[in-house]
Amino acid sequence: MREIAREAKMPIASVYQYFPMKLAIVREMWTRYTSAISETLAVGIRNAIKEGKNESNSLIGIIIDRMAELQASNPAFIEIWSCVAASIELRALNVEDTLQNARVIAGALQKMYPGSNPSAVYDCALIAIETASATTRLALTLPEPHRARVLLSLKAAISLLIDSVTLSGRASSLRGERKARRGAAARKAKSTGKSARSKAGPSSR
Repeated sequence: MREIAREAKMPIASVYQYFPMKLAIVREMWTRYTSAISETLAVGIRNAIKEGKNESNSLIGIIIDRMAELQASNPAFIEIWSCVAASIELRALNVEDTLQNARVIAGALQKMYPGSNPSAVYDCALIAIETASATTRLALTLPEPHRARVLLSLKAAISLLIDSVTLSGRASSLRGERKARRGAAARKAKSTGKSARSKAGPSSR
C-alpha cells in the first residue's frame, strides 16, 4: 500500500479509501483483465457474424493472443493469479467469468454450426476457455521461443477440440446448403419451362 501511495503521490490514508485491503487491489486488476478478455471475445464474435465467416479457429486464436498479450504486459500477473486462487471470493468470480465466456463462445459456435449438439458445444467451449487460460499462464513462465511454440500448439489443440464437436454441425449445414441449391435449381428449371411453353403459344400444345 505504501508503494502504491508513493507511486500515486498521495497519502496512504487516501489509498485505503479506494482499497481497504490488498485483496481489493488484486480484485481490481483481475477485473480489468477479465473485462478486457470478454470485450475481445465480444468484438471477435461481432466481426465474425458481420463478415459472415464461420471461422471458430480464428476466433479462439484471437482470444489466446489477447490473453498472452495482457499477461505478458503485467509482470505481476503470476502473483495476481496466485492471490485469486487463494481467495474463495475471487475464485468464485473467476469460475463465473469462465462460465460466462463459455456461454458466449458456445452461442457463437451454435450460430456458426446450427446442427451441432448444444450441450457438447457448451462443454467444448468451457474446456477451451479454461485450457487457454491455464496454458497461457504457463507460457508466461517460459522463455522464447518456447513460449511461442506452446501458444501455437495450444491453438492447434483447441482447434481440434472444436472441430470434434462442430463436425456434425458443419455436415448438417453443408447438406442444408446443397438441398437449398437443388431446390433453387429445380424452381428455376420449372420457371424456365413454364416461360418457354408460354412463349410457344397454344399451337405447340
